[in-house]
Amino acid sequence: MIKQTQIMNHAIQKQAHSLLLASLCFFMFSGYSFAQEEASVQVLAKSASNKIMLRWAANTPFAWKKGNELGYLVERYTVSRNGNAVIPVESTMITSYPLKPKPLEEWETLATSDDNAAVIAQAIYGEGFETSTIGSADNILAMNSQLEQRFTFSLMAAEQNYEAAKLAGWAFEDKSVIAGEKYLYKIRIAIPTDSSLQIKEGSAYASTEFFEELPKPLGFASIFADGNVMLNWDFSLLKQTYSTYLLEKSTDGTNFQQVNGQPIFNAEETKEGKQVSLFYNDSIPNNKKFYYRVKGITPFGEIGPASNVESGMGKDVLDFTPHITRKRIPTDETVEIEWEFSEEGNDKITGFELKRANKAEGPYETVVNNIPSTNRKISYTGLKRINYFVVMALGKNGTQKPSFPAIVQPVDSIPPKTPIELTGTIDTTGIVQLSWKANEELDLSGYRVFRANNPDAEFSQRTLEPNRKNTYIDTLQVKNLNTNIYYKVMAVDQRYNQSELSEMLTIEKPDLIPPSSPVIQNYTSTEEGIQLNWVPSSSEDVTGHTVYRKALASEEERWEEIVVIKIEENTTSYIDAAVIPNQSYAYTIVAKDKTGWESTPSDQLVVKAPKKLFGDYITRFNGIADRELRFIRLSWKAESTNASEFLIYRATGENPLTLYKTVSAEENNFVDTNLVINKMYTYGLRLVEKDGTQSQLKKAKVSY
Repeated sequence: MIKQTQIMNHAIQKQAHSLLLASLCFFMFSGYSFAQEEASVQVLAKSASNKIMLRWAANTPFAWKKGNELGYLVERYTVSRNGNAVIPVESTMITSYPLKPKPLEEWETLATSDDNAAVIAQAIYGEGFETSTIGSADNILAMNSQLEQRFTFSLMAAEQNYEAAKLAGWAFEDKSVIAGEKYLYKIRIAIPTDSSLQIKEGSAYASTEFFEELPKPLGFASIFADGNVMLNWDFSLLKQTYSTYLLEKSTDGTNFQQVNGQPIFNAEETKEGKQVSLFYNDSIPNNKKFYYRVKGITPFGEIGPASNVESGMGKDVLDFTPHITRKRIPTDETVEIEWEFSEEGNDKITGFELKRANKAEGPYETVVNNIPSTNRKISYTGLKRINYFVVMALGKNGTQKPSFPAIVQPVDSIPPKTPIELTGTIDTTGIVQLSWKANEELDLSGYRVFRANNPDAEFSQRTLEPNRKNTYIDTLQVKNLNTNIYYKVMAVDQRYNQSELSEMLTIEKPDLIPPSSPVIQNYTSTEEGIQLNWVPSSSEDVTGHTVYRKALASEEERWEEIVVIKIEENTTSYIDAAVIPNQSYAYTIVAKDKTGWESTPSDQLVVKAPKKLFGDYITRFNGIADRELRFIRLSWKAESTNASEFLIYRATGENPLTLYKTVSAEENNFVDTNLVINKMYTYGLRLVEKDGTQSQLKKAKVSY
């Protein structure tokens, strides 16, 4: 017993500091927390191919103590079998007696070989549990009592050793599971029925169907530097699988040894969705190759497969840096560059390279190489309008040290190219957005934008300073007499050389003034219907006139659009054939311009349809297209016994109906062969009686 106590006390002092830091990791991943108000049992389940592994822990020091004294009961509920629900749910108590910590003597073998088991045994059975040797660690978790220390350290140790958790009565393996069944496990402290103690039970859902092979750690990467290597890997994506990690190192890529004494964990509580990586810095000798890999450890003590292998070697840092001291431009295309570099560094480098870029931040390309290590001057021919140079010292171990960039600009009297592809738009508020193709000159300073209200007037500059972007936003008044606005653009380089002005861009200003109103001039009643004649709008940008009709003294007196006459149709009259005899109608006409503005409606014209247009005696009128034989057949049925003839009207597209054919009263169909493919045809049919009266117009639309 004395030997056991000595082993356990030694393990506590050895493990206290690392386990105390690991507490954040444990509580974050396992779901345990002693800050909760309600005492409860927290449960984890791990599905294997032939068993279910369970782990649990009380979430408060007091509940932990009671759990050790009274033990835990594990009950299993079978909720489904082969995809079918089990009703009622089958309940099985899979522990015949409460699971409590094993007697102290059964801990000796495991505690001797594993410090985590020794810590758990000492926390449960030890007369004392001292951790004062860890100094300021007490302040990290504010442990104010020995019970809290026993509780915290034991649960953290159980996180590292599943066998020790089983000895403590905090874990169980259910090997009586059956494939195809799904279970709900409930674990509770064996509290006597007459006790007032309240500790909430815990539960977990599991099945052998949930078994998955452990994944490889993700995102393993390395950065080798002078005498060390920084290793990192993704922690967030597999945080529900692995709580800690083992890092392994090899000198041959085959035989690996563990690097870290204790498992590596995340010591910070992470917010949901935040990406977290783990880091480890290992000291290594330079110029020797090392191999690294990492393995994850689950809360059940399982070690997953190794990650990809990262390899490399540390390299000595080059302590000397070149410094450009002088630049001379003997011609427009040649530069002579001189630099300083300590003579002590000559033996540590293979030489220098001269690199050039269009911008200070690069990218740089080598323009002169194989410069001897003793050289401090080089000449280069091939200058452009603007140049940035660095002198690169090349270390013998493969490292490089660049100088600070130095700018070189030869004399430049060549202006930039004239801007092209100038385009622009304007909205109804007067905001103009211009853009053009960006110039490619390296020394371009920007652009100047010019504007005029008249193409023959002098253009005024809109930009106080060169505009660096190849876009520009301008504002102007749109409610004036000018219908267009005009722009030109000039490019300027850093030497103030100016390009020619670009080609002029003409932008049509938005039309905010509606067109003038048309005037209905007169009307006539014809056999075809009521013909309206009007004087069109005098505005130049009118695109068409819309005729509206309203039936007076009807149930719904509302305006109806009956036709749109486009300006290219070149007509100022329209026959309204769809009127009812003796019915009064009001007409008005509206002009519309190309921007969508509509004029004020014309004065109304009230017309009464003539009585000779009698009732609707045509009861059926339709048309069928035959594209193979290339005709449209019209057919109808009329009930008049005094019919003289039928008038057939036709229109294409949106055009108004016009008289097309006249057929005898004996006919009840007509074949139209004068057709054009992919046209919409509208037909009208009117019956004319022997006394000259006419029926209402029947319409039919046919797509050909």
